[in-house]
Amino acid sequence: MKNYLKSFGVQHAYCAEDCTGVIRRIKYDTNTNSFIGFSTPLRDGVPIPCRFKTNSLAELKIWMETYEKAPLLNAHCVQAIPSANQTVAPSSFVLSGYGTSSKYSSLDILRRWIFIYKKSLEQDVRIIGFSTDADNKYLRGMRLMSGFYANMPNFNPHVDSSAFSIRTGDWSRYYFRPEQLFVFMQDPTHLVTKLRNRLLSATAELQIGDTNITIEHLQQILDDSELTKLDHGLTQTDLTL
Repeated sequence: MKNYLKSFGVQHAYCAEDCTGVIRRIKYDTNTNSFIGFSTPLRDGVPIPCRFKTNSLAELKIWMETYEKAPLLNAHCVQAIPSANQTVAPSSFVLSGYGTSSKYSSLDILRRWIFIYKKSLEQDVRIIGFSTDADNKYLRGMRLMSGFYANMPNFNPHVDSSAFSIRTGDWSRYYFRPEQLFVFMQDPTHLVTKLRNRLLSATAELQIGDTNITIEHLQQILDDSELTKLDHGLTQTDLTL
C-alpha cells in the first residue's frame, strides 16, 4: 500500500469494509501454503494470517470436523484521497480479504479499524475514515468510536496526537465529539441504492429538509428540453423499472 500510494504522491486514504455471501468450500492455497475457506479466528478483532497451515492430513481432518466453513467473505478496500491540485485519482484496491462468520462483536470491529489505522500510519499513510453498511454491529462500533451517545469508560481513542478537530461553529445539530481519530459514513453504494429505491417508489417519498422529492420530479427533469442525458444520466426506462 505504501509503495502504491507513494507512486502517486498520496498520503491520505479512506477504507471500506463489507461482507458478501460465498459458497462454503475448503481449498488449498499454493501462495500461502495453507487451507482457505474456514471461518478465520480473530485475535483482538484482527484475523490470524495463515492460521490453517499444516502438513498433516490428521490435523486437516480435525479442522474439517471442528471449524466452521466460512459463509461470508469480508473484504477491506482502500481508496486514495489525492490533494486538491491532483487531476488523477489512484484506483481503489483490495487491502485484505478473509473468510468469516457473523460471530464477532462491535469491539472486534473497532479493534480491527484501529489496527488498520495504526499500521497504515506506520507506513506514512493517514486513514481518514471507514465506511460500511448499516449492520447493527458496525453502527455500534461507529457510535463508540465517534462518541455519538456512547462511550468506552476505559478507552478514549480520540485522545491521540494524530487526532483532528472538527470546527462546528454554531452547528446546533452536531452531536459528535469535536476531536476524532477518524470519521465514518455508510458506503456510497448502499446510500445511492436506498435513495434510488426511495425515489422510484410509487408510494414512498424522499424528504430533504422541508421538501418532498418524488418520481414526478425526475419526470420533470426528463421532460425538460433544455437538459440532455449528459446532464442527468436518466432515461425513461429508469423511471419505469
